[in-house]
Amino acid sequence: MRFRHGLTAVLATIFAVGALGACSDGAKDVVEAAGRQTTDASSMRCDDPAIPMGEWRKRCASDEPSDTADDGGGTGSVKPSSGASAPDDDDNTPSATAKAPSSGAKVGDTIAVTGDEGEKFEVTLVRAVDPATSSNPYSTPAPGNRLIALQWRVTNTGTAVVEPSPSYETTLIDVDGQSFRSTYVSTTAGVVFPSSAQIPPGESRLGFITYEAPADAKIVKVEYDASYEKPPASWQLG
Repeated sequence: MRFRHGLTAVLATIFAVGALGACSDGAKDVVEAAGRQTTDASSMRCDDPAIPMGEWRKRCASDEPSDTADDGGGTGSVKPSSGASAPDDDDNTPSATAKAPSSGAKVGDTIAVTGDEGEKFEVTLVRAVDPATSSNPYSTPAPGNRLIALQWRVTNTGTAVVEPSPSYETTLIDVDGQSFRSTYVSTTAGVVFPSSAQIPPGESRLGFITYEAPADAKIVKVEYDASYEKPPASWQLG
């Protein structure tokens, strides 16, 4: 009986020592892990197995070599890519004198315009004749109305043929917000702008478009609307 009690006591002691050893090892692991977690991740080397995954991806996950030589205590900074986006090499860009569509342009100014299919051209309101005189005595404005002739120049700045239609894409706006479209009446102001112009890259077309409005309407601007998705270009009149 005493032998059994003695054996039991010995086994209990061995078990307690083993448990204390295991706890000691576990505590050591926790301390070491805590020490690694409090280390500044930005100063850890990329080949350190303890470096956090997020820090490694931010600084080390690159096929490019390090920007600085490794002196044994470096931060493992990655060389930034030299492939900065190159400027657009397209020579057919708006001229330096072209204004933005909403810049409050006036007669004589040029505005860069983009169509629905990405076609690019510049539009210049060259001249305004108000009132204008019909060149045909049988084609006159309605009683109480007047004719207004605007001269347009359209220059193709893109790489494909453009087919602008100032007669369909321009509108006069008066001080009350009323709008007036073009008419087919030609005037003595000058040559009419072609109704179906096809302009190759680098070339331009010039001509007058005629509009009809009430004789007492105060026209304040004209809009050129070449796209459903973009605001129209506009020039101030009067």
